[in-house]
Parts: sequence; structure tokens; C-alpha cells
Amino acid sequence: MTWESKDKAIGLTSVIPRAETRSNVSGRAPETADIRFTPQELYGAMARCSNLHTINPDAVTFESETCRHLIAQHVDDKTDNFFILPTADRLKDFSRSHMVGVIGAGVAYLQMIRDGYVWCDHFENLASAKPASTRRSPDFVFSRPGDARVAITECKATRGSSRAQFKGTVKRGYIEQVSPYLGSELSGAIASHGFSIGAWMTSSTRAELFVDHTAVPAKLSEPEAPSDPGSVKRGNYLTVLSLMFGPRVARAARTGTWIPSETNFLTAQWLGREWLLGFPPPYLGARFWESSNASRSRDINWTAWPLVNDFALELTVARTFFRSLAAREAAYDLLADVPRMDDDLISRAKDSGGAVYPDGLGVIGKLTSLEGTQISLWDPNSGQFKKLEARSEPLFLSDESSVRWILEEDAEKPEKPVAQLVSRAPD
Repeated sequence: MTWESKDKAIGLTSVIPRAETRSNVSGRAPETADIRFTPQELYGAMARCSNLHTINPDAVTFESETCRHLIAQHVDDKTDNFFILPTADRLKDFSRSHMVGVIGAGVAYLQMIRDGYVWCDHFENLASAKPASTRRSPDFVFSRPGDARVAITECKATRGSSRAQFKGTVKRGYIEQVSPYLGSELSGAIASHGFSIGAWMTSSTRAELFVDHTAVPAKLSEPEAPSDPGSVKRGNYLTVLSLMFGPRVARAARTGTWIPSETNFLTAQWLGREWLLGFPPPYLGARFWESSNASRSRDINWTAWPLVNDFALELTVARTFFRSLAAREAAYDLLADVPRMDDDLISRAKDSGGAVYPDGLGVIGKLTSLEGTQISLWDPNSGQFKKLEARSEPLFLSDESSVRWILEEDAEKPEKPVAQLVSRAPD
């Protein structure tokens, strides 16, 4: 039976503090010893973590989708403990290593958010104020509410090493990839502590987490330097933007060249709140915005488009983030007010078959649970999403025999399909 709904548990079985003596360092130990997660929660975590570098991001969604279905075949849907079934041993070495690595990053992300962290950015996206003593770098930087300092995190995973071997790997991850950057300023944020989180998945009955972390000092030796985690929050939502609308939009937003007020968005009610919905892969919306069909897309009834992708962003959070894009000089100040999602909403999302993360990103479990779908346009003057009236008739027609979607006005001209607007299922 494939892994479809059963929530799984994984616990910390090794927690080792590492002493630091440099300035601006104040350690923090993990406070959560056991975490539980559903398939959807792990999928969303893998999707946002699988692209560890800033180059070639276009494959992120497809890569995470592949891992999603692959993992489902190698995790059972019955037992409480998370582990990889022996069937995974029949995979080629490179496929198994890739799968294990993506799982490890996703589980590490879940451990961090269960421990109170909310926002996360790839380390490569942040600029260090001074050169490090090593060329090796960690994976992520995390921020949590009420703390201007940030945490560095390195992720490790194995499906073959012994416990003793893997503990050594996790230790080296801390010493070689976390410790050299502690006390440093990363795009305005002081990295005061860090974690090396390893997912040990060699056992065929129970996976375990090993964590090496910056030790909590007896007292601070000197006042801490000013720190602003706004850059981490901004990077967090740029990653969300990439998952929802594609990497080209995220890159343009990063450089300030994307104009969201010229884009039609889809919003809907889910779990009693309004959400901004993502476009279906492979980012068909971007094909409209960046092609000769851009003007025609303004009249498309997006509510008739049935292939909304899995990702959504809570609308209050989306408004705050979009305002920050429009006011780059005050962006970090605006993001200081971005809300954390409450635990009740996160729990209800899990019960519905989906997932909501503390930063407001959602994974829609069942599209049938969406209500009140609307076309919206971002109004930069009011800082709000303005509802537009939908067309009374769907603009898209479906030929179910070939799963083909075409513009209504082109329905009588099959010999000249509009390439940007056609999605065909394989024969």
C-alpha cells in the first residue's frame, strides 16, 4: 500500500551541543524532541527545500513531484514510525541517494518549524559581510518570531551508514559548514546559532534524527550586534512565489522588474480564509504574461481553468508580501508585520488532507474543498487584491478524448492551435 494519508513520527535520538567562544553567538537547543507529519506536509517541505542552489531552478516542481510519487511507493501507510521500506534498495544508487537527500532536507525543515522557526531562505541567496574561512556552506537560514537573530542549518541524510558513522557526518556538517559562519552578518541578519540535522534512515523499522547544535552559553560576554532578519523573510516568500507562479516570476520579483498589477490572479476560500492560488505546472500563467497572448489573457475566465496547482498563499500574508515588493526601500519593515499562521489553521489543513505552514504557504489537499473562486487583480495604490467579474461562459473548452484545452475562439481552427495555450496529454 502506498503512503497516502497516515501521519508519521520521527524523533531526536542524538542531541549534541557544540561550544562556541566567538562574539555575537548565543546558542539554542532543540525544544521539540518528536515530530509528526503527513505525506502532504513532507511533500511541501521537499518542494521548497529541494532546490539547494540559485542556478537552474526551473526543475524544482517537477523534481519534487517525482520524489513525491517515488517516496509514496517506498513508505507504508500503516505504521506510526517513518522509515523507508526495503523496496527502495532496488532503486539505482543515484536514484536512491537523490530520494534520501530530498527527504532529509524536507524532514529537517519540518523539525525546524516544529521548533518555532517560521521563515527560511537558501543560504546562497544571502550575502556574508565578511569572507568565511571555508568554501563549504550550509543549506538554509531560518528566522523565528520575536528573535532578530537567525539560525544556520545544514541537512544530512543517509540510507546506508551505521549510527556511529552518521553521527560523525552530522558532527562534520556542524564543524565545517555551520560553525565558520556563526557570529557573521548575512544580508543584515546576525547568525547567532546553528544546527546540523541528520536524518538516519538506514533502519527498516524506524528513522531517527541526529542534531548537533550551538551550545547555550552560561552568559553573554558582550552586547549583541544589531540584526534584521527581513532578508530571510523576503527570500522565504520569493521561494513561495517560485512554487506558485514559476521561477521566472520569482527572479523578476527579486530584481524588481515584475509588475503584479498587470497580472490576473485566482483567489478562493479554503478553511474559512481567503487564499491566493498558484497556476498549474508548467506555469501556464507565465506563458500568458510573457508572450504575445498577454493582452488576451486579461479576458480569460481563470475560474474555469481546472488545473490549479497544489500551492496557495494565505491572502493576508500575500498582501503584506506584495506591498513589500512595491516598496523595496521599506520592504523589510513591512515584512516585520507578516503574521504567523495559528496552530488551529495548521491542524484543520492537516485534517482536510492538505497542509499549511507557519509562514502561510498552503498545499491544497482536495480542490473540491475550494469555495468562492474569484479572479483578482493587485491594486498597488490600495495595497489590496481587487475582485474582477468573471465571464459568464468558460473561455476554455475540453475535448475529453484527448484531454486537450483550447481557446473557445480557436475551437473551429484545429489546424492552427495557439501553442502557448495548449496542454495535451501524452498518447
